[in-house]
Amino acid sequence: MTTRKLESPEWQRYFDQVSKHLPTMRVGISIMGESIGVQPETEDSVLVGISYDPNDEALEVDAANISHRVPKPKEIFVREQAGRLSSIEVIAQDGTKQIIELRPLPSLPAS
Repeated sequence: MTTRKLESPEWQRYFDQVSKHLPTMRVGISIMGESIGVQPETEDSVLVGISYDPNDEALEVDAANISHRVPKPKEIFVREQAGRLSSIEVIAQDGTKQIIELRPLPSLPAS
């Protein structure tokens, strides 16, 4: 498992590339901050997509039941396991951390 910081010029390209090859996954999103503690936003939603819009300067995570937007992120870190994205940590302008965890969907038993 490797964690690395994405530099802002690569944000759009990275998330465009990841979204093209990302299988159907579950997503959990939590917001962490000194004044709010840990606030789960969603724990087990089906991921629809992840993108960075350089015009709006916003990272957006779309799930089946929620759309999570981080305007003007300060820093983005990604964790990859076996070449596949497993989590994202976004440091927002207000200092909060947005933790986005990706998990594979459970497989159906063989018949």
